[in-house]
Amino acid sequence: MSYFQDAMPNNHCFGCGTHNNHGLQIQSRWSDDDPSVAVCRFQPAPHHCAGPTKFLNGGVIATVIDCHSVCTAVAETYRRAGRDIGQGEPIYFATGRLEIDYLRPVPIHLPITLRASAGIATEKSLWVECTLESDDKTRAKARVEAVQVPSAWMA
Repeated sequence: MSYFQDAMPNNHCFGCGTHNNHGLQIQSRWSDDDPSVAVCRFQPAPHHCAGPTKFLNGGVIATVIDCHSVCTAVAETYRRAGRDIGQGEPIYFATGRLEIDYLRPVPIHLPITLRASAGIATEKSLWVECTLESDDKTRAKARVEAVQVPSAWMA
């Protein structure tokens, strides 16, 4: 199983960076069932709680959605270029817009599943649709505009 983040050089991001030992270190990959959908499974820790300790903090929800969506944009852009992630000139994105509908609380003791798919692309950005599910229910839906940034930005 190959995760997008494992092939991304210099990634120190709190949410998805493999080089950040204190971060969430989410892992995203193409779905076995539908290769146009990227999936991420994440088990929240008790310290990721909201005010009520049985629910996941909204900021953590936003972070995992943001990071999974931006990593999906990176992977999709490499795929559209006919390259593996990290092959050739690096492709990087940053969040340009993040729109989240929080539909219901997310239980902290259960794993979450994120599903993202690439949508409309422009010369410098890619829109990604993402859902967060837990306990067989959609808990949040999001739209993320991932904006391509120069590779020097990550140096």
